[in-house]
Amino acid sequence: MSKKKVLYIIILGVFSLLSYLSYSIIIKAKQKSEISKQLQNIPKFKLKTLDNISFTNQDLNPNLKTIFIYFNSDCDFCHQEAENISKFKKVQFIFVSFEQTEAIKKFAELYKLDNQENIIFLEDKKGEFSNQFNANSIPYILIYNKNNNLIKKHKGQLNANGILRVLNQND
Repeated sequence: MSKKKVLYIIILGVFSLLSYLSYSIIIKAKQKSEISKQLQNIPKFKLKTLDNISFTNQDLNPNLKTIFIYFNSDCDFCHQEAENISKFKKVQFIFVSFEQTEAIKKFAELYKLDNQENIIFLEDKKGEFSNQFNANSIPYILIYNKNNNLIKKHKGQLNANGILRVLNQND
């Protein structure tokens, strides 16, 4: 094969690769933008409680601010966040995990969160929450006001004081 043909094939290959990568970046950016718009208000969702009962956005208390926490019982940050959650009374917490029911129950019992009216634990065994809410880190926190408008999206640890600060700034 001549040098010109090899050079032509290399240039064509590089151009094809760059085109594909550019296309992929544009598609991901559009998806991220759509999800971001979708999260501005609590989107419709349907998950299961630890008692295998369906729980949707319609089941949320409309008179309370809502905080979603995507967590894992093996996550040290998640344990630190859970330590002071029971102090919040005028906020509803929705803990969501992809773990097995028993692991979630143990976590809830450890911090005495399993019998709190304003705290609900949900299972995300099919990854629906993580896809719909763009939860790609643990912990992942979404804070909504009483009107269901997003006031904070946070990846990583946000302790009780951080949550209080966000809530107080948006009263």
